[in-house]
Amino acid sequence: MTDSLNQSKKAIRTAMRTTLGGMTPEQRTSAAAAACQRLTALEPFVHATTVMLYMPLANEVDVTAAALKCFRAGQTVCVPKVDWERKDMHPVEVTSLDDRVLDCDEHGVRCPRDGRLILLDSIDVVVVPALAYDSRGNRLGRGGGYYDRFLAKLRPTVTSIGLVFDQQIVDDVPKNHRDMAVDIVVTDRRVTMAKAARAK
Repeated sequence: MTDSLNQSKKAIRTAMRTTLGGMTPEQRTSAAAAACQRLTALEPFVHATTVMLYMPLANEVDVTAAALKCFRAGQTVCVPKVDWERKDMHPVEVTSLDDRVLDCDEHGVRCPRDGRLILLDSIDVVVVPALAYDSRGNRLGRGGGYYDRFLAKLRPTVTSIGLVFDQQIVDDVPKNHRDMAVDIVVTDRRVTMAKAARAK
């Protein structure tokens, strides 16, 4: 069963990388703007005191517009700082997206040079990237399990929101007991209340 699950995940990852690689920079910019607009209009996002975003990789939805909106609204913004040796990540506050504030770690992921650690209990919303989501909020990441472990530590009242391009929505994401689903999935074209879909 495990081999079958891994093969299914591998096939979706390969297909998604091809799909994302086929998007033009203009398509990505336009779709990211639309996705961020939908994200920041969500009630849990609007009312959040502390929002955890991510620092996007090349083919992920750029969350710059969402971060700037948070800064303007006086919300606390944090991003993951990854401990690659321990396979863990910690939320660190970011007050600007300026290159003077951010640095790249050994894997090319941007993170704040300095920044206070944010207590897990103070996070209200966490925005989660992925290679694919389905309508029930099941997530296919890059295989490291970082977000699965992180989401499992959060309060049950935290709203988890998946953010991807619409092309990254699939019919069914294969999962095991360690895979954590999100509550809402947002793309440039739709918002899906995944928690409600799972409850049916």
